[in-house]
Amino acid sequence: MGNANVIYDGHVQDIGNIGLFQNGELCGTYGKSKRLEALSIKTDSDQLGIEYEGQIQNFGWTDVKRNGELLGTIGQGLRLEAVKIRLTGETSNEFDVYYGVHAENYGDMNWAMNGEPAGTEGLGLRIEGIKIIIVPKSVKLAVGDIRNFAKAEPKPKPKPKPKPVEPLAPAAPVGNLSGKVICIKLGHGGSDPGACGDLRESDMNLTVSLRLGQLLAERGARVVYTRTTDDHVYLSDRPTIANNAGADIFVSIHHNGSRDPSSPGTCAICYPDSDAGIRLATLCLNGLYNRLGLQQRGLIQRDDSDVTYTDMTAVITEASFASCPTDCALFNNGGAELEALGILDGILAYFR
Repeated sequence: MGNANVIYDGHVQDIGNIGLFQNGELCGTYGKSKRLEALSIKTDSDQLGIEYEGQIQNFGWTDVKRNGELLGTIGQGLRLEAVKIRLTGETSNEFDVYYGVHAENYGDMNWAMNGEPAGTEGLGLRIEGIKIIIVPKSVKLAVGDIRNFAKAEPKPKPKPKPKPVEPLAPAAPVGNLSGKVICIKLGHGGSDPGACGDLRESDMNLTVSLRLGQLLAERGARVVYTRTTDDHVYLSDRPTIANNAGADIFVSIHHNGSRDPSSPGTCAICYPDSDAGIRLATLCLNGLYNRLGLQQRGLIQRDDSDVTYTDMTAVITEASFASCPTDCALFNNGGAELEALGILDGILAYFR
């Protein structure tokens, strides 16, 4: 029995095709927050074939691809989230195929093999890199403690939707936004609930966004929403709505999630090295810190699609954790109103 070589190529966000790799080499990136968007795989043997399928953002699991066919998309801004790889052909019973991914929020995940899923499903997390190797059946790769696959599990009972409540006694923000166009993007929605714990993130996003829009309109702004009901809007369409409206700023409302239910706090995201984005995000963070008083998790600069593909200054707010019971309790007891007021404080300060 001879050796078999696996050869693979990937298409990476902002980089494009990154060349050929083989036998366990990393295809993709580490630490750059770049999604792997497409992948092709083949072997150098006429007697050993390979087939594979992938979990693609907004599409789910694809049809099976074979022997160098493209898995994924190019130019659509969609992430590859999970893969399954199997060997075929006359000598497939003599070899195992191992593959391990570097996934957002997880880092290096464990080796999967022979058709097992590697990556995540239903968590909205990107694969950033992948290693693939074919070895004889007699060779076994070391397996660590980190699982190779994580899937969002449905909750056994529906959680109550948050209801807007009166503020705990906040001071009313002062300012005039006459003539300003502000686009509010509501994260997730419809079949994509986002992070889930005592509350669903998509419901929290809807509650805060509609209240924030009301507060902005009261101060003279024209408000444009990416959605106003619990519906799904494709990720690539959301910045387009803001661009077509000629918005002055883009505010993306999200709430965080963690596998650790004790993780609380507030953070915001802006495009790297954008002076205006950093200023808007910092002011919104300060408003949220002052209003909510939660743990200060700081400002994150990364090329998330919301802040990358908008033509105007943009910020993503993650005011609290849908997975944290104490954060959810605050949200249901005045926190939703305080959150909307905190973001409003930041927007008013930005336009002064």
